[in-house]
Amino acid sequence: MRTTNELMPLPAQATTHMTVYSYAVINEGEAPAVVQVQVGPDGLNYAADVEETIPAGRTGVIAVSRFLRFTRLAVRSLHAEKPTSLKVYFQAQTRQ
Repeated sequence: MRTTNELMPLPAQATTHMTVYSYAVINEGEAPAVVQVQVGPDGLNYAADVEETIPAGRTGVIAVSRFLRFTRLAVRSLHAEKPTSLKVYFQAQTRQ
């Protein structure tokens, strides 16, 4: 995916039954990106949780610090007019 100047939310994940989950973000571009985890109670309303900057050419792992039923990642370019390309992975574990 390609970043823009505005926070762009990715599809939400229903995380109610997950015990551990995180996002891996690979910045394949030449500019830094801002990634923000957002949590929400109903799949419509979200609050910012954790935010990190992923430098160009690096991989970051973002874990949630607060729990609500839905979780999503939102991304944007750090610098205006300098988009970058990201690969985003959501990984989770449930109780066995």
